[in-house]
Amino acid sequence: MSQLRNIVKKAAVIGLCICTFSVQVSGAAPWSSANGIFYDGNGNEIKGAIAKGIDVSYHNGDIDWAKVKAAGISFALLRCGYGNDERNQDDIKFVQNVKGCEDNGIQYGVYLYSYAVDNDKEKTLEDMARSEAEHVLRMIEEAGAKPTMPVYYDIEDKSQVGMTAKQYGDMAEIFCNIVKNAGYKVGVYSNYYWWTNRLTDSRFDNWGKWVARYNNTSEYNKEYDIWQYTESGTVDGVGSGMDVNILLSRPCSITGHQYEFYQLVSKSTTTINGKATYKCKTCGHIKTTDIAKISQITISKTKYEYTGKAFKPTVTVKDSNGQVISTQNYNIIYSSNKKVGNGTVKIVFKGNYSGTITKIFKIVPKKVSLTKATNIKGKKVKLGWKKVSGISGYEIQYGINKSFKKAKTTTAKSSLKTKTIKKLKNKKKYYFRMRAYKKVSGTKVYGVYSSKKTVKITK
Repeated sequence: MSQLRNIVKKAAVIGLCICTFSVQVSGAAPWSSANGIFYDGNGNEIKGAIAKGIDVSYHNGDIDWAKVKAAGISFALLRCGYGNDERNQDDIKFVQNVKGCEDNGIQYGVYLYSYAVDNDKEKTLEDMARSEAEHVLRMIEEAGAKPTMPVYYDIEDKSQVGMTAKQYGDMAEIFCNIVKNAGYKVGVYSNYYWWTNRLTDSRFDNWGKWVARYNNTSEYNKEYDIWQYTESGTVDGVGSGMDVNILLSRPCSITGHQYEFYQLVSKSTTTINGKATYKCKTCGHIKTTDIAKISQITISKTKYEYTGKAFKPTVTVKDSNGQVISTQNYNIIYSSNKKVGNGTVKIVFKGNYSGTITKIFKIVPKKVSLTKATNIKGKKVKLGWKKVSGISGYEIQYGINKSFKKAKTTTAKSSLKTKTIKKLKNKKKYYFRMRAYKKVSGTKVYGVYSSKKTVKITK
């Protein structure tokens, strides 16, 4: 923090919990948030994050707290003053800022910038810490404040450099005990260097921790409650040059949230995404996630050859992200699917999804076995085949091109097993194939073609 804003530091929260829900997503916009998930300067999810807030003092001037709330700020940490309990060291905007938060439903905490040292000629370190605690309590009482977040002790002044880890712990313990005994949650604020090199007494683990670290990632490897990630943020209603903070669930600040399904908000369909909430089983934080809409429904086969038995193609359903949707989210209903014509599969969605989709597949006549093709006198060919039951007739194709380009077509009744093809050209090689068909609702449904037969006309 700059020297000018030394006095503006911070407090962190265990008591705030903002709820919303989905999956960790990498590659989001730096410092963005969506559906209750907050991202660091590298676009990665911040472990344990639950809200974004600011900390302010008189240096920030008159604040439009309604605009601050509309900008997505969920909490604020308000400086009440600095140093010993002297009125000329009160923050002149504290009362105004308390009212602004309370009028706009913004949760807030309080902090006091410490000047307690071990080398003062008039007061001991203990006396100064006690006076600073009394300073905070007087300011809260006179403002009629009801902070829902902790009171933080801001320890970072250059005059305090050189004390021992025990002395830092002693002064913090005096301050925190007095404030805690008055009925408030307590914590300590400092920067990353101080936390890792000076405020190392084990007693600091007993209080909330607010860590200033102006970096894309916090890198603080102990449990903590608030990360102040910039002193140059911009927030509507305040302006630029703002301290901006991320509130974390202390138990989740190292491991991250452990989410489990909480509540279905809306079901996904083929046209819109659904929504669901997931709740951290450690801290209760809730995030909201989209349930991707149903995008692709496929069946294993779209054409079957008649056998007299029912066909049941397998069904695969994917969402708009290309992920397979579990069969727990739909039922499959097959029609009888035995007769030549159209077979149907009805997919009825349930669980996280809603709607009904019907897929159609073909059941075609059995493939014809063309057994013979014989050249007979008069430039004719006699065809023979094995009879196929349950059909309306046969279609026969023939021509001099083995790919059947410009081939001629004729038909044969379903009762026949032979047919003679006439008016063929001498010394030409002819190709023959055939297929069965059945009329279904006025439309011919064709089976696949038989293997082809080749005959050269010599008679």
